[in-house]
Amino acid sequence: MSLLLAVLIYLNLLLILAVVSASETAIHSARDVEAQLLAAGEGAVAQKLRAITANPFAQLHRALLLSAALNLALAALGLWIVTGPLRSQGWNPWIASSVLFLATVLLGDMAPKFFAARAPSVVLLGSLRLLNPLRVVLDPLVTFTDRATDLLLQKFVTKHVKSRLPVTRDEFETLVEMRQEQGMLDNDESAMIHEALDIEALTVRDCMIPRVDLALMSSEDSEQKTTAVLEKSASRFVIVYGETPDSVEGVINTAAWKLANRPPWRTLLRTPAFVPETMPVLEALDHHLPNDDAPALIADEYGGLEGMITRREIADWLLYEAAPWQGEDAEIRDLGAGRYLLDGGTRLDHLREELGLDFDAGGIDTIGGLVFNQLGHVPKAGERITIEDAEIKVRRVVRARIQELELRRKAGPADESGAI
Repeated sequence: MSLLLAVLIYLNLLLILAVVSASETAIHSARDVEAQLLAAGEGAVAQKLRAITANPFAQLHRALLLSAALNLALAALGLWIVTGPLRSQGWNPWIASSVLFLATVLLGDMAPKFFAARAPSVVLLGSLRLLNPLRVVLDPLVTFTDRATDLLLQKFVTKHVKSRLPVTRDEFETLVEMRQEQGMLDNDESAMIHEALDIEALTVRDCMIPRVDLALMSSEDSEQKTTAVLEKSASRFVIVYGETPDSVEGVINTAAWKLANRPPWRTLLRTPAFVPETMPVLEALDHHLPNDDAPALIADEYGGLEGMITRREIADWLLYEAAPWQGEDAEIRDLGAGRYLLDGGTRLDHLREELGLDFDAGGIDTIGGLVFNQLGHVPKAGERITIEDAEIKVRRVVRARIQELELRRKAGPADESGAI
C-alpha cells in the first residue's frame, strides 16, 4: 500500500472519528436542547431530536463502540505509516509519531467536542446520518458486549469484591450534581430530587391537615345531623369525638360509608393511630400509615388533637415542594410592584425561601398564625398590620381563621405609592 493511499484512509477514518467524538459530547448535552425542541414544534427535525433525547444512552453506546473501533484502526494504520513509509523517507519515528498523535487528538477529539458543546442539536442531527445506517451492525455488537461484560463481572468480580456499602446522602447529592453538569439532568429535575431527599428531615407536623380544617362530628349528635355531616363532608375522613374535640373516639372513612350504602356510622368507626407532632414522616409511613385507608391523628404535647396525616398529604407536600403549581391556588401569588397574595396557611419557612422574609415568629408556623398573634384578636377583613419590613392586610377570615392576606414589602421610597 502506498503512502498516499494510507494517508487518505487515515484522513477518512479521522473524519469519521471527529463526527463520533462530537456526537458523544452532544449526546451528553441532549437535555439542553429541550428549548429548541419546543421551538421546532412537531416537524421532522424535532422528531429526530426527540428520538435521541428520549433514550440518549442507546445512541451513546453506538458512538462509544464505533469510537473504540476507529481508535484501534487509526492506531494500527498510524503505526504502519510511522514505521514504514515515513521511516524509509528518513523521518525520525519518535517525531513522526508525536506529530501524528497531536494532530489526531486535536482534529479527532478536542475540536469536535468544542464544536458539539456550542451546537449540540446540529451535531445530533449530523450523527444520525452516520450512526443510524450502522445500527444493523452496531446494535448486535452493543448487546453482545453488554452481556459479555455482565457475565464476566458475575463470574470473576463478585467473588473477590466486597459488597458495596449503601450510598450516603452526600454521595447521592454529588452524583446528582455530576449528572446535572453532564447535561443528563436539567435544573428542574435536579431540584425535584433534592426536595425528595429532604423528606428525611420532614415531620408529620410539616404536612398535616391542621385541626381547623378537619371534618369533626360529635358522637352525641342526632342521627340526622351525623348523617348530614358524613354526606356533605369534603374530606375523606371524619373524626368522631366525645365531650370535646380532644376526646377522639375514632375515624370514619366517608367513601367506605357511602359504598356500604350508608349503614349506621358506628359500624364503620375505626380507632386511629396517634403520633406526636415531632415524629419523622418516614417513621410514620413505616409504622402508622400502612395504606391510604389508615390515617394517623397528631397529638400535641398535652394530648390534644393537633391535626391528621395520611399518605396523600405526604405525597401532596412532596409534589408541591418539588414542582409547585403556579395556578390560582398557589400559596404565594405575585401581584406585582412588591405585592403578594398569601394563603393564611402559608408556612413562614416557605416565605423565607421564596421572598426572603425572615419574621421573628416565636414558635409560630404560618403567616396567618403570626398575624393573629400580633393583633391579639380575631381580625376582620380589611384590618392592617406592619410586621418588620412587611405591611399586611387581612383579605378574608372564615370561622376565626385567617384564610387570605395581602402583603406588601417596604423595599424603599419607590414603593410607597403602591399602597395596599
